[in-house]
Amino acid sequence: MQNAIEKQMTIFDIAINEQIKKSGITEELTELASQYLIDSHYKKITFGRTLTLNEIEKSLMRFKRFPEYINKVYEVLTKHYDIIKEFEDVTDFEVIGIAKRDNCIRIYQQRQQYSIWCISMINSEFYQYAK
Repeated sequence: MQNAIEKQMTIFDIAINEQIKKSGITEELTELASQYLIDSHYKKITFGRTLTLNEIEKSLMRFKRFPEYINKVYEVLTKHYDIIKEFEDVTDFEVIGIAKRDNCIRIYQQRQQYSIWCISMINSEFYQYAK
């Protein structure tokens, strides 16, 4: 009963979902994911397992088209988020944006920072900050 109540949508969720739909980011990323097998492979290797980020990165880097894929994901995200240039020096917990590293994309959202190697790793709350 408690879970059902927690998962109910509020009027604020509806407004956020409409904003995300207007930005078109989810459609762009879904289309990109369907062109590459990276996200499918990620879901397959992590299903029912706990892997380190290093293990996930090594597994995804085996794909020859991975560098092309991660660059395209970055291009899509740059249309909708600010680019953080000095990501090593970020100390503000309210920074929202992205930064590119060699084989991953660094995500900055309120009070949270993490790296992704595929679209499936993006926290769904991050989409609400799209321009």
